[in-house]
Amino acid sequence: MIKRITLVTGDEGAADLRDAAAGALDAPPGVRPSRVAVSTALPGLTGPEPRHDGIGVEWFTDAGHLRRFEKWLGAPGNAPGSAPGPVLVAEESVMRGAAWLDRRWRDGGEKLKHMAVAVRAEGLTPAGFSERWRGHSGRNIADQVKGLAYVQNHPVPRATGQWAYDAVNEVYFDDIAGLRARIEWFRENLPGPVRSDLFRASWFLAVREEVLSA
Repeated sequence: MIKRITLVTGDEGAADLRDAAAGALDAPPGVRPSRVAVSTALPGLTGPEPRHDGIGVEWFTDAGHLRRFEKWLGAPGNAPGSAPGPVLVAEESVMRGAAWLDRRWRDGGEKLKHMAVAVRAEGLTPAGFSERWRGHSGRNIADQVKGLAYVQNHPVPRATGQWAYDAVNEVYFDDIAGLRARIEWFRENLPGPVRSDLFRASWFLAVREEVLSA
């Protein structure tokens, strides 16, 4: 699956994000996203100054599906509004919990996620980073806080410029206790922005995800 991910900051940005995500469902069949979800940062869990307050995700079956949607989005009278913030297009890679995720999409509603956005270390190309990150896949994280499903989102190559982030990941939980346990583990073991030979910097987000269409 291909994802179009929008990240916003501030209450106004989060409101615009929800309007834009709902408006995307007005696209005609074969153009509208296969699935739409909006995530909102949880006060008190993400930190006093979260990197982002809202994250919208639209799923597409392939690059052609996304192109049709973006063409519709740019046509006069069709734009459902926009949310101010970086947008990136990424390939979804479900690393763990595929069966749980299938049930999650069938059931809809809300779930909790621990997310991270990151930029690659100096000296790594996007392709080199992506390959190494797949091999990283939750290494050195305690089993009890690995969550019910783990998804990596790898930005697709672009002809010019760079995406705001080189990685977006999602770790799912169905209760607040599990999410809190993961957050506390990271605070104790990986305090502050992470820097390594893989990531130059990364930022964590605790969010509530709501499915608008699945």
